[in-house]
Amino acid sequence: MRSARKHRLIVQLLLGQTVLIAVAGATLIGTALALAPSIFRDHMNEAGINTSVAQIHISEAFTAAFSISLAIAAGSALIVAGIIAWYLMRRVAQPIESLAVFAEALALGDNSINVNVTSSTPEIDRLASALTGMASELSQIQEEQARMLRDLAHELRTPIATIGALVDGIEDGVVEGDAHSWDIIRDQLNRLNRLSRDVRDVSHSYDQPLSTLKSSVNPLEIGSSAISAWSHRFESKGVLLQMKVEGVIPFINVDPLRVGQILSNLLENALRHTPKAGTVLLTITNTGSAVLITTRDTGEGIAPHQLPHIFERLYRGDNARQSGDAGSGLGLTIARTIAENHSGSLTATSEGLGHGSTFTLTLPLLDH
Repeated sequence: MRSARKHRLIVQLLLGQTVLIAVAGATLIGTALALAPSIFRDHMNEAGINTSVAQIHISEAFTAAFSISLAIAAGSALIVAGIIAWYLMRRVAQPIESLAVFAEALALGDNSINVNVTSSTPEIDRLASALTGMASELSQIQEEQARMLRDLAHELRTPIATIGALVDGIEDGVVEGDAHSWDIIRDQLNRLNRLSRDVRDVSHSYDQPLSTLKSSVNPLEIGSSAISAWSHRFESKGVLLQMKVEGVIPFINVDPLRVGQILSNLLENALRHTPKAGTVLLTITNTGSAVLITTRDTGEGIAPHQLPHIFERLYRGDNARQSGDAGSGLGLTIARTIAENHSGSLTATSEGLGHGSTFTLTLPLLDH
């Protein structure tokens, strides 16, 4: 099918080129045959050849010689032009056909085909580059989706199994249906609910930016609100939560609820990974071009090989998995997406395991 289609394209291009050459040749021959005899007779009259017999004989000889020469020349030109046209059409048709097959494979979800297009046409090169980039992005998306589904299945398995085991134990009389059992079930249900909410948010952020209602707000108010919301949980675990302000903090144009969601995710992450008697410091700084909101904890820290992956969907570090951490692995992904929707950024640094972690949210000022 590919060969037939390729020939059809080449033949169509060649036929079009042939028709163009034929029309141009016919026009050339017709014009020459119409004008050459009369011009030739005028030259004979000027040369003194004015007898009708001589003029007729010479004109017929000229017309025959001219016609034969013109026909041979036209035929030769058509053959040469056809060969050149075939070569040029092949150079154009082959890359286009290769790209067409490649695009059809992508449409069917097959990104295993490699396209190798060699063309001297910039437009075709740009098309090949765009399709290659699309295939690479599609491959990454498919791999990410497959990994996300695997991780999601893993995350769902633990709370479902825990709830199932408790329910079976209560029904069999092996486990007492006391407040402790119900607290465990409620915690696992909350974990499932949070996971469901995070999956919904990250799915929306994947399809389109998370909705924002921006207004001019004071970052200190957002920080203070986050501190107030989380202070009780920090106190319950015995972790000290503090807030520090550096410089005069200007107003910024953000969605306070979304930025509050970022801080909530960062504080929750810090609380999960900071042991009792640890410290979490939230710092708000004015750099002159942006406002930095930093959370620095004295917790577990992040291994160097994990740092490049902590913002990936459903990624959880080794420590989180080993400790049975109840995080969904989506909070940091959502937080970074919200930061980028505000033309800002969210980064993480750590000196390694046991040395704590620092997350820095950068938000541009109103006039930047």
